[in-house]
Amino acid sequence: MVTPALTEKKHTNVFFSTVFSLPLSPQFFEYRVWNPFRSKLAAAILGGADEIHMKPSSRVLYLGAASDTTVSHVSDLIRPTGVVDAVEFSHRSGRYLVNMAKKRTNVIPIIEDARHPAKYMLVGMVDVIFSDARIVALNASYFLKVSGNFVIFIKANCIDSTIPAKVVFQSEVVF
Repeated sequence: MVTPALTEKKHTNVFFSTVFSLPLSPQFFEYRVWNPFRSKLAAAILGGADEIHMKPSSRVLYLGAASDTTVSHVSDLIRPTGVVDAVEFSHRSGRYLVNMAKKRTNVIPIIEDARHPAKYMLVGMVDVIFSDARIVALNASYFLKVSGNFVIFIKANCIDSTIPAKVVFQSEVVF
């Protein structure tokens, strides 16, 4: 899967060229490879998820942003007028996130514990909450717009690798 994006040093870049209506004026477009084995969101899209609720100009609260890989792709999806509020607890991962945000002005890195949303109340109301953790409901009560959505991913072996994935999903998803 490839997405249009800013150049990132650690990502493989693929270049495509095309010619617009003006003769002899080629335009080049750069795309980054979005690895579905490193990003649950990319895997969901490739797996057929038809609605991820992240459109241009969306405001996204990304909980558990880690270093920057999927956050940078979400940044691309919602550019140029969207905003990603990227919350990450780890200071080490947070440093990568801060450095990436220097190039991507629509990413606001927040180095804080997502279990305590009152500590980052600077975040306004959001269109989408993206997370792979149980903290979605708590954060939704603070930040999610009335008409907002959330996208949650559950990686069973990160929750409990000693029991079958089906059992993990049944215990995590309550309707």
